Amino acid sequence: MEPSEFKCKWIDKNDLWKIADEVRSKYWPEGILPVDTEKIVELRLKLDIEPKHNLFSIVDMDAYLKMDLTGIVVDHDFYMNEKFANRIRFSFAHELGHYFLHKDYYSRAGFVSAKDWKNFIINIPENEYRNFEWQANEFAGRLLVPHAELVAEVEKVFGIIRVNNLAGFLENDSDAVLSRVSPTLCKAFGVSTDVIEKRVKREGLWPPEV
Repeated sequence: MEPSEFKCKWIDKNDLWKIADEVRSKYWPEGILPVDTEKIVELRLKLDIEPKHNLFSIVDMDAYLKMDLTGIVVDHDFYMNEKFANRIRFSFAHELGHYFLHKDYYSRAGFVSAKDWKNFIINIPENEYRNFEWQANEFAGRLLVPHAELVAEVEKVFGIIRVNNLAGFLENDSDAVLSRVSPTLCKAFGVSTDVIEKRVKREGLWPPEV
């Protein structure tokens, strides 16, 4: 397949969320947060995790799904450092997005090395690439941040805002308030503040009604 031939199929947001919810329900039935994507990859799906030295410096990627769909290659230093646990959790979730949404592309591509894949992906039409990656990111966000639990966390935070008479700030600059509370919101889910800020907006939960 030539890069110019690459077309990323459209997936409706609600369909994408449904797939992520079904994957979480099937492969993480414990329902405990944060979702352990490493366990899903290695124990539930029986995919190999292959730490590779200098992956990020070579191809500017934390991780990638192998073309034969047998495993995920991950940057060794990020994977082995607890400081990057949330980042790697999301990276695995992102690659699971490709695994469940984009299997057809991988089977057709037939690449072996990360460099080959990277060379291919940077030469596909930009809008197709953006959609391809957006879908995997959206899947990852929904997989790691279940809607019901997110609603509960937002209600807790809003309760704190009300008790401290900060609702006026919420009305005037909701983004600034979100930036202030996102470190609290993201803890339960084991994700970054960037991820949680996107989730509350994507799910229509921010700003909460005053």
